[in-house]
Amino acid sequence: METAAFKSALRAVVGSVSIVASGRGDDRRGLTVTAAVSLCVDPPMVLACINRSAEAHDIILRTGAFSWNVLSADQIQLAERFAALDGSKGASRFSPADWGERVTGVPVLRQSVCSFDCRLQDSVEVATHTIMIGAVVGQTHNQDKVPLIYSSGRFGRIEHFESGK
Repeated sequence: METAAFKSALRAVVGSVSIVASGRGDDRRGLTVTAAVSLCVDPPMVLACINRSAEAHDIILRTGAFSWNVLSADQIQLAERFAALDGSKGASRFSPADWGERVTGVPVLRQSVCSFDCRLQDSVEVATHTIMIGAVVGQTHNQDKVPLIYSSGRFGRIEHFESGK
């Protein structure tokens, strides 16, 4: 498989845009991801694929916890900030938004569509990434928020779903 062709095909996939965060105080780190999903409902578990070169990678392993924060359509600037498109790094990325904490003490974005506070259950190294598997110990859900999506190198929003009724 040619890498460039694979990347080109992946750009067509529509993904939700999220921030995975960990750490405390000046040790907080986070990154924008599209590779985070639910794993199972009973017990509630999620997974996030984190590049081992990302600032947050080792913090997640060290703290044994992370949050998965699904961004809303009005949070494009936050997605760009945590993707380092504005040049920011480290804990400074957290300053423009309203962050709190739940059970584990890691940063949780209060105005996200939904956030999952997770204890690291397991981690699996695969090539350049680590699959972080989290047991959900807390969550928030803002039902009035519309999710931010990403495809073909652009951010967007879901306008509606066809009803299956």
